[in-house]
Amino acid sequence: MNDLLFRTRVAVLWLAVAIATTGSLLLYVFLPGALEELLAGEMEGETLTDATGYFLAAMGIIPGAFAVVTLLVNGRSSRYVNLIAGLAFGLFAVFGVVTHAVDDGFNAHVLLFAVAGALAFLIAGMSWRSLRQPTLPATVEGSDQSRSREQATV
Repeated sequence: MNDLLFRTRVAVLWLAVAIATTGSLLLYVFLPGALEELLAGEMEGETLTDATGYFLAAMGIIPGAFAVVTLLVNGRSSRYVNLIAGLAFGLFAVFGVVTHAVDDGFNAHVLLFAVAGALAFLIAGMSWRSLRQPTLPATVEGSDQSRSREQATV
């Protein structure tokens, strides 16, 4: 796959992960009793602190940052970064979905977070597949080595 095409697809997927994660956090507010709990300074039975706010903000910012990193970093290093980040975010999403499904049941915000995790695993899979493909050596156009035998003898 063309490097620019790969990076564009992965960047769009990272933006979809950011939107799904942010949407999941916003859908949580619409659960019965969640808004009152948030106004009381708690979320899922835990006290809201600055660290909780930073963590929730990072859940939307980090995938957006990876979209930018994907577009700026070229070559195999971009694929390695996306493989590691996709696996990490996907595993975190699996952990979040499982803990919420066991405690509260399967709600709309959990489903949207599962979609974000599935997209992160898709990014990791695309990166893995791209890393497994053999790379072809680049040839310089017009050099003596790239000309055919007939052109060289004429």
